[in-house]
Order: sequence, then structure tokens, then C-alpha cells
Amino acid sequence: MSLDAPARSRQRIAAQVAILVVLTAIAVLGHLYYGLRNRFFDLGVYRDAMLWWNDGHPLYDYSRPDDTQGTLGFTYPPAGAFLLRPLAYLGPTAAEVVFIVLAVVCLAAMSWWLSGSVARRHGWDRWFVTGVVVLVTTGLMPVWFAFDFGQINFLLWALIVFDLAVLAPRRSKFLGLGIGLATAIKLVPGIFIVYLLISGRRRGTIVAAATATVATLIAAAASPGDSVAYWTKHLLNGDGVGQLFYVMNQSLNGAVARLVQPETPSMWVWLVLALPVLVYGMWRARRAALAGDELVGMALAGFVGCLISPLTWSHHIFWFAPALLAMVDTAASPSSVLTNVRSGLRDRWALVPVAAGVLGTVTFDALGYYEYSMLHPGGWIGFVLGNWMIWLMLLLVVVLPIDPARAAADGTASPDAGRSARPLPVASRP
Repeated sequence: MSLDAPARSRQRIAAQVAILVVLTAIAVLGHLYYGLRNRFFDLGVYRDAMLWWNDGHPLYDYSRPDDTQGTLGFTYPPAGAFLLRPLAYLGPTAAEVVFIVLAVVCLAAMSWWLSGSVARRHGWDRWFVTGVVVLVTTGLMPVWFAFDFGQINFLLWALIVFDLAVLAPRRSKFLGLGIGLATAIKLVPGIFIVYLLISGRRRGTIVAAATATVATLIAAAASPGDSVAYWTKHLLNGDGVGQLFYVMNQSLNGAVARLVQPETPSMWVWLVLALPVLVYGMWRARRAALAGDELVGMALAGFVGCLISPLTWSHHIFWFAPALLAMVDTAASPSSVLTNVRSGLRDRWALVPVAAGVLGTVTFDALGYYEYSMLHPGGWIGFVLGNWMIWLMLLLVVVLPIDPARAAADGTASPDAGRSARPLPVASRP
């Protein structure tokens, strides 16, 4: 005897709750095992720098000795400094509480925004997809390291994801506002202004560039001396950012630095490596945007920015989260729909092991085995493990599937997708 619709709905909800309970238990056990090994170290650096600045010292004269990195300083633009200025008025515990709340809210919001098109496409409950994304994402090494260190990245990621996952599909006139603010706070998100530009969103590009410029000018007017010091000296010299060859620098430049240490890596070698990645990766990001696949577009642009930046700490690479979600989404789709994938892997049986490999080695942290367990092995093993996230990002820049069905699920397929592709079926709720 078949069950009626309410009974089937109750069974589905019970199964989803059970899955979330199991995932929650696994996540809690994992985080308890790992613990807070770095105990909000970067948050402490932010707070100390703000206290130094609040006492009337030049902001960029702040320095802090560090056993691993030598000397650390405050490296964000003045706009980022004003965002962090309230830390000077908070005690250490209060600062940690504020950070924890902000990080949790930003992660939950990002997971909700990213899960929308995937849930609609497959007829899955959005609260369930969001819960899975939150729990899986907390286990990704860049995300839990960002939390462990007390990094500002949670806010920057949220600003970018809000722009591209919420405003972009709606063609909002405010598109670019979040990207512009993130760029003013910490220059690296500027790659997403390029992403808006090459995907033909001129208004969004102007909004992002104008927002970044206005925020920078306001900071300059409020603190002209610090702004001059940052833009004319500290940015160009890279003061206080740490050692380029440190294994947590997972950019192409970091790989070169590890090969030539203790020498300084050649700028020309870095450019020769970075330029083709920039051109090819952003070409694919543009294709994704024009197909309406914003999930893959943002992941590709994020990976390109991380790879070509002179310095990318491993806890900057949030973009594994949308990349994994995109691969699972495409792999879970009917074979008839996969024929519409524009480029990248079109076979679900190829996507599954790639996604599993990325999830497994990023969650269980191949870099950590290199850094702590294997005691910095040399030779080819050290070269492979010490640059593991670089290899993963390069792989994903090539194989991430550009899937217009994600835009079809949102009902926001781009004009380009509408001209060059037939309407795509969207799964309905059983």
C-alpha cells in the first residue's frame, strides 16, 4: 500500500534530519579533535595593531615578532583598518565572541545563498541543502583555519557571495557593491571586478570600482598619513606579510619561492606562470558567467585570484566550497541534462572521484601531513604535498563543469545562454 503525500513528506524530513544529525556529530568530533590550535592568533594581531594605532602611533609602523614568520605587521589597506578599529575598544574575550558570531552568521548566510539554485534544480529542501553545505564547509581546511586564526575572510567571502549568488541572478542595480567593499578592505577580491568586467556587466563593474574607490578615499581623508605610507611604501615592499616560502603560501609564487629559498623568487618566473593561468582561468570564468553558471564562475575567478596572487595563505581559499557544490550538483543530474554542460567534465562518474578527492584531501589537510606529520619531506614527495592546494586549484580551473542548468533552475538564464542553448529540464519535487 503506497504512502500518501503527507506521509512521504514526513519520511523525507525524518531522513534529512537523520543525515544532518550524523553530519553534525562527525563535524563536532572533528573540531573537538583539532581544537583551537592557533587560538585566534590573527584576531590578536588585528587587535594589537588597532590598540597601537589608537594610541597615536602610525598604523603601518606596528610590528610583532613571530617565531615562524619573522616579523608580522598590519597588511590591510586603511579601509580595512577602519573596519577593524572597534577591536581597540574590546577586550580579548569580547573580541573573540564578536568574531565567532560574525563568522557563524556569514558562513550560514553564504551556505543559504549558494544552495538556492542547487536545491531548486533537484527539488531538494533548501534548509537541508544549506545544513549539509554548512557542515561540510566547516571541515574544509581553509575555512576551519580561517576560523582558528580569527580571520576577516568570513566577511569578505560573504560580501562576494552575496553579490554573485543573490544580486547577480536578479540583475540588481546594486551588483558590485559587496565586491567593491571587499576589495577596499583587502585588495585580492579585486579579481572579481575583473570578472564582472569580462562577463559584460558594465554597470556592476562601475559600481564595484566606484565603491572600492570611494571607501579608499574616505579612509585616506580620515587618515592621510597612514594612507600615503600604505600605498607608497608598505604595499610595494610587502612589509609584514610573512615569508613567501612558508608552506601555507599556496600561490604559484609560493611554489617558486619554496624551490629557490633562501633566494627571492624571480618576478619574471612568477609572471610566466601566472599569465596563462590568468588568461585561461578568466576565459573559463567568463564562459560560466555568460552561461548563467555563477556558482562555477565565482569559483573559477576565486581560484585564479588565489593562484596568481604573490601570496595566498591556505586559509584564503574558500572557493573549494562552491566548486564542490557545483560538482555534486552536476553529478546528481540526469544524463540527458549533462549533455548541455558547456565545458569541463561532463561525466558524473568522472566528477564523483574528483569531488571526493578534493573533499578528502582538503578536509584531512594534505598540507598538514606535510607540515606536521612528515616533518617537511624533501624530493618529489615534498614538492607534491607542499603545493597540494595549488595542484587542486589548477585541476579545478580546467575540469569544473560549466552547467547552464543552474541558471535554468533559478529562472535567470543569461541572454547568451538563451541564444545558444535549448531550455533545460528542471527536476520537480516528488
